[in-house]
Amino acid sequence: MNFKFYVLFSVLLSIVLFPVKYASPDDQLAKIINGVGDRYGEISGLTSDYTRESISKTMAMLKVADRHDLAKGKLFFKPPNFLRLEQASPQEELLLTNAETLWWYIPIKREVYKYPVEKFGKELQLLSNILKGMKKITDDFLISLGPSKEVNASLLMLSPKQPSQEIDHLEVEIDKENFSIKQVSVYNNVSGVTKFFFKNWEQRNNFNKDFFSFSPPSGTRVIEQ
Repeated sequence: MNFKFYVLFSVLLSIVLFPVKYASPDDQLAKIINGVGDRYGEISGLTSDYTRESISKTMAMLKVADRHDLAKGKLFFKPPNFLRLEQASPQEELLLTNAETLWWYIPIKREVYKYPVEKFGKELQLLSNILKGMKKITDDFLISLGPSKEVNASLLMLSPKQPSQEIDHLEVEIDKENFSIKQVSVYNNVSGVTKFFFKNWEQRNNFNKDFFSFSPPSGTRVIEQ
């Protein structure tokens, strides 16, 4: 047996006996979901800077251009469903939600809108579920890997298991190194999208008792929906 044949035979034998193991898409997906769960699943509270971009697409027949709204502020989250968004620009606004009520306060107008969460808080409910480490989100969504535009990030695609009147699908961008949530995009059924971009995540262990509640200031008009 010549030397070259011996080397080739050895390589082939090693492949048969010790095959190289490649991570399947399912393995990669499970690793990401478990990583997000480990990072966010047991926290008592979170804060993050956010940028929110809303793109509303009107019906083509109206021939109206897409509308882009950009806002920046600070997010506060306490499991299981307490969420507070303090918008700083383009104007000061406050958005508060729990399991029952959503408040949207606009100080410059001296107005506050009060919504039932189950009717008008779907996007924020989904955001809360993701911030809980994606707990139970697989009950309602099918999750797959999508093509990420960033080499250091993984993109999760979430499609509702049951047809939804409001939500078409979600996209969640996850940092490959530390499994932090970088972006959450909620696509609705009229081709609009709300995107949240996050940075500077910090864990917070306590909040004031009334931090996630709201009492309209004197002189504020309350508009119930």
